Amino acid sequence: MRHALWMALLLLPWAATELPAQAAPDGTPERAIQDMALASKPEEIMKHLPVSALDAVKTLDPEDRLAFETSLMWRQSSPGEKPDLEIPGDGHAFLVMHGPEAQLSEAYLTDSVVTGGDAVLRFAVGGPERQGLEVQVWMRFEEGEWRIREVDTGRFGRRIRFDDPEFVERFRNRQQKANESLATSTLYTVSYALQRYAEVRPDVGFPDDLSLLAEPISGDADDDSGDVSFSFLSADLARNDFVREGYRFHYQLIHGGPQGAYLITARPVDRGESGRSAYCIDETARIHQTDEDRDATSEDPVLNGNE
Repeated sequence: MRHALWMALLLLPWAATELPAQAAPDGTPERAIQDMALASKPEEIMKHLPVSALDAVKTLDPEDRLAFETSLMWRQSSPGEKPDLEIPGDGHAFLVMHGPEAQLSEAYLTDSVVTGGDAVLRFAVGGPERQGLEVQVWMRFEEGEWRIREVDTGRFGRRIRFDDPEFVERFRNRQQKANESLATSTLYTVSYALQRYAEVRPDVGFPDDLSLLAEPISGDADDDSGDVSFSFLSADLARNDFVREGYRFHYQLIHGGPQGAYLITARPVDRGESGRSAYCIDETARIHQTDEDRDATSEDPVLNGNE
């Protein structure tokens, strides 16, 4: 999910109305938003983030901090043609973005209320001949700067809290989290392949060697041109033991036959570095998890508490 304000302001549809010129003087909440949208460096955006968020960013590892800063620069990281963002010289809108193939998005400031050190701004966002949408932005004046606290993107239901610890925390230990996500995805993939294999080969059920799932098997072609060959699992996963993205996987057949049982474990190769949790999956297709330094078992809690 993109947590950049300008994405919320400029990429949602709105039927624009005629509004007077909208200049944003320096030192105002409005100007802070324009500066963030037009920033060419991460620090130009970060100066307008909540102080609590900046304190959290300082505790990130260098690699995670770089990922956080890169995420703020959404225009530079966008694939393909880069959108052109500007403050219109005639003042007819607050911000204008020219996207690929001459697509146009505009943001109009419709209301602004400043009370002491707090401000609420309301925007109309979108392009010509599109259904209307309002976006509200909450800001606070902290340590000499107007800083964004929250964005409500209206009927789409997205409410972004920049002062929520998760806004920064999701970048902490990014590689670990990516490895853990891939580990659980791999367990589901292998388990699904085992279930399909057992359905096609009820005389065998679950095999004692995963390499059997990579062997080609005949099936009917949809175009009636004859039999085709397919396999249940790719060769790199069809092994009883393998390592993938920081996790070591092990498959064990508990007992075979039509009512067979198995266990697949996934454990970090370097606990605390390549991953924190150990996982397992059995014939019930439920993943179990433990944060202890051992293999997970079917007695451990189900991942996310979903029975």
